[in-house]
Amino acid sequence: MDLAYNAFNILILFGAIQGIILCFFLRQKRSVNPLAVDFFLLFLFSLSFFNLIYAFLDMNLFTYHRPLHMFPFPYKWLIGAGFYFFIKNQFPTTEDKRQYHQKEWYLLAPAFVYLLLRIYWFSIAVRENSYRITDVVVNSGFFRIHEFFFLFFTFFMGVASLLFLKKNEHKIHSKSLPTVAWLKKFTWVFIGVSAIDTILYTSDLIINAGVESFGFYYATLLINAAFIYWIGFMGFTKSKLFFNTFKYTQDISEAPISDISEKLHQAIQVEKIYLNPSITLSEMAVQFKCTPKELSKHINDVLGMNFSEYINMHRVEEVKVLMTSEEASKYTLVTLAEKAGFSSKSSFNETFKKVTGETPSAYKKNIKNL
Repeated sequence: MDLAYNAFNILILFGAIQGIILCFFLRQKRSVNPLAVDFFLLFLFSLSFFNLIYAFLDMNLFTYHRPLHMFPFPYKWLIGAGFYFFIKNQFPTTEDKRQYHQKEWYLLAPAFVYLLLRIYWFSIAVRENSYRITDVVVNSGFFRIHEFFFLFFTFFMGVASLLFLKKNEHKIHSKSLPTVAWLKKFTWVFIGVSAIDTILYTSDLIINAGVESFGFYYATLLINAAFIYWIGFMGFTKSKLFFNTFKYTQDISEAPISDISEKLHQAIQVEKIYLNPSITLSEMAVQFKCTPKELSKHINDVLGMNFSEYINMHRVEEVKVLMTSEEASKYTLVTLAEKAGFSSKSSFNETFKKVTGETPSAYKKNIKNL
């Protein structure tokens, strides 16, 4: 078997193989969040399969197995959709707390339609054992149009994922915010790769008078390979960052009922003890007739945050209420923060943005625009 090897297709091939191996490695994480894992595997396997097919094509492997070049798997359309559903299934829906988003299954429709086309073309390729059907489709210009739609769809899925993260990050427990920040970084990288691929393909068509060249695919596949290598490094070393089941802050009310829970509810909801800027864990523990260690452990285990984060979260909610009051215009943001229990402007600004995802001034401006 005379295959055409070169440094480029070897790098592309090994990147694809690493991605597929990582899929098997990460499958064991299904116990954490099955749907998020399944969609991530769909995204990563499709991206890896993309590189695998074109590496084999460049190596002339399909000269010996002609029908395989039309293998009926709509991998390109599953990259963006898989990534989007992977991000969304880190969060429950606000309506019923289930982790799937059934109203958006239509995003998989392009993959299904393309699957049917590939099955039809594959059946012809198998029957004829030739490239004829490929030549017919290529000469029709279908693949050129298809490539643009696929690239823009993938880019759009990345942007939609980022917007979803920004919209929902302020709703979850602050303890999970570092992981959400990493997911945003991951999404930005995905958007960047998609944007570069789109620019490369457009440039290739312009340079070559509307005809694709494999030079474009070399650049695209090498970028994809680098992306897969990076995902592989993160997946093998920091897999806990990929899969989570975040809980919204309003889920705090669902914490198990206990003596400490009842006292905490009384102190926060009725007495508003957080309005005292000097309140400490030890003082609250004395009031609750428990040790500081017991109170701290309860807040960590049941509410998913430390004492300071818990108190400041309620102070932020108090500021948000004060911002909507009739007298809000009479006071500065710093004054409102002091009324809510914050002792310094810097602490207020930092905490408010951490909890809501916006600066106090931006949040107040958005309220006025409603």
